[in-house]
Amino acid sequence: MKIYYVDAENIGLSALEELTISVLDRVFVFTNSEHLRSACTNALVTCVSGYPNGQNQADFYIIAHLSNILAHLSKAEKKAIEFLLCSKDQNLWKAFEFQCYLAGVKSSAPNLVIEAQISVFPAPAPAPVQSPLEQRILKLMVQPITVVEIQQKLNASQSEFTASFNVLIKAGKVKRHEKSKKKWLRNVST
Repeated sequence: MKIYYVDAENIGLSALEELTISVLDRVFVFTNSEHLRSACTNALVTCVSGYPNGQNQADFYIIAHLSNILAHLSKAEKKAIEFLLCSKDQNLWKAFEFQCYLAGVKSSAPNLVIEAQISVFPAPAPAPVQSPLEQRILKLMVQPITVVEIQQKLNASQSEFTASFNVLIKAGKVKRHEKSKKKWLRNVST
C-alpha cells in the first residue's frame, strides 16, 4: 500500500495525472485553493484544506498529518506501507523523510515526469541524529563497561538512558563485549 502526499500549494495537481494509484492506495492533496479543491474529482483522492494561509503552512500541516498517521500504525502496517511525497520543496522533504525515518517506515518520491519544469526531488538520506545523552554514552564506552556503570556515571533517569541506549544498539553504534556479555563497548566498525 502506498500513501501519497501531494503538496498542491507547491506543484499543483499535474502530479496526479502521472501517478498510478491502486484501490488500496491513499492520496492526500494539500491545498487551500478552491480552484484546486474543485479539480480533485478522483474518488481515491482526499483533498485536505482548512489550515492557516501563509508561508509554509501547508508544509507544517503535511508533517502534522503524516506524524498523526505514523503514530497510529501498528508494526505490521509500518512494514507494509510506503509513504511518497510529491513536492519540489527540499525543506519539506527533509522533514518528511525524518518523520518516516523516526517511525521506521519506507518513504520515497514517485518517479514522475512532470512538464513545466516541475520536479520531484528524491529525499536525502537522513543524517543520523544523536541526542546529547547518546553522545555522552559513546564517550564513556572507550573501554568495556556495564550498562549500570554508564547510567550511574551519567546520572540519567532509567527511562531516558534506556531509550538512548536502545537507539545506539539499533544503529549498530554499540555492541556486547565478546568475553563478558554484561559489558558493552563502542562498535568501531560503524
